[in-house]
Amino acid sequence: MRDVIVELPEWQQSELVQKLELLEDFPYLYPVNQKGRFRRHRRFVAGEWVIYYRVVENAIYIRGLWPVRMPQP
Repeated sequence: MRDVIVELPEWQQSELVQKLELLEDFPYLYPVNQKGRFRRHRRFVAGEWVIYYRVVENAIYIRGLWPVRMPQP
């Protein structure tokens, strides 16, 4: 995931890092999805990205990083 973050514009990087640091202190902050591809995962929005993650025995696993909207050609 770090490889992906490094390639983003600086303002998006800082927003993602801020949210991830908050997640370290409060891993259960966001609700669990009950439906869809990432059910039983939690998610949050950081800038133009939706991040899906799971918490298992005090470990946080980032499972997906998706654009909020697809770029137009």
